[in-house]
Amino acid sequence: MTKDLKNSNLISLDVRPIIEGGSDPFKEIMKAVKKLKSNEVLKIINSFEPIPLINKLEKQGFKTWTDRPKVGVVHTFFKKENNVEIKDKKFENVSSNENFEEKLHFFKGKIKTIDVRHLEMPEPMTTILQELELLQQGHALFVEHKKVPQFLLPELKARNFEILYKKQSENHLQLIIYKN
Repeated sequence: MTKDLKNSNLISLDVRPIIEGGSDPFKEIMKAVKKLKSNEVLKIINSFEPIPLINKLEKQGFKTWTDRPKVGVVHTFFKKENNVEIKDKKFENVSSNENFEEKLHFFKGKIKTIDVRHLEMPEPMTTILQELELLQQGHALFVEHKKVPQFLLPELKARNFEILYKKQSENHLQLIIYKN
């Protein structure tokens, strides 16, 4: 893939300061992805390999590859294929409505609660997925989170989970995740 770099303009985006500041770099990454021209390659600099982002953009027709120039540093490259349309779908299987309290009551006594607000990326996603693997049939997972977990949503949809959320404040959401 280095051939792609020689024939392209390299656009670098270091997301480590964004994450260290307690924010999610998704919006900044998607802005950069949408601006990519056919002769450009986006290089995301991070401390981990952003597998959900890679999966999302590969499904949209991007070429991706990674490089680890030193311990704790991961470069992930994204090259736009011809005629790739960037899809920034909103959360199809997520709803924020009056059903939240109803579902909470429905699962009373059959709900596991976790708080992932203190965890650094990608730990909230991996923690939630691990808990869902252990979740008994007919039970739900109640999650205290900082934000709607955008990269988790396709995983939940693929595993036939539903998700409801209730916004408590700017950096605090409550989620209910369950199988229909």
